[in-house]
Amino acid sequence: MRARSSVGPSIRRIANALILLAVTAAACGSGGGSAATSAPPAAGSSSGGDCAALAGLTGSVQDHGSSAVSGTSVEIDAGDFFFDPTCLTASSAGTIAVTVTNTGNALHNFTVEEQGIDQDVQVGESITVKVKLPASGALPFLCKYHVGSGMQGAFVVG
Repeated sequence: MRARSSVGPSIRRIANALILLAVTAAACGSGGGSAATSAPPAAGSSSGGDCAALAGLTGSVQDHGSSAVSGTSVEIDAGDFFFDPTCLTASSAGTIAVTVTNTGNALHNFTVEEQGIDQDVQVGESITVKVKLPASGALPFLCKYHVGSGMQGAFVVG
């Protein structure tokens, strides 16, 4: 008959503790999730999560960063299934020309519901629309075909 050793349970306890520690560290890490925070984005910041919260975007948002609008035009890529940049910050109201290029493999769309803008963008094609930025606050935009997959963004003024 073999004698039982108390080493087995001790090693298992240590292994379980190390696994628990690794899982806890991964869950608490600063990984690249898309969780929104409450701080407003800085001009030119690359944190779309801040913009999503400030703009009141709901549901999933595929975060591809923020960019400051300078001048009277801006370019946005419509990929599968995101806008890049996701958020565009501006310091004041005005009308800008927005060129949206479909860099993905599916038909996409650029919709600004508040302004009645609803334009399809074929694969490899571009469209240009005029968007009136508000005096302050957010103006959301989306792809009507893929908003459920997180394909939305916003202009944030102020």
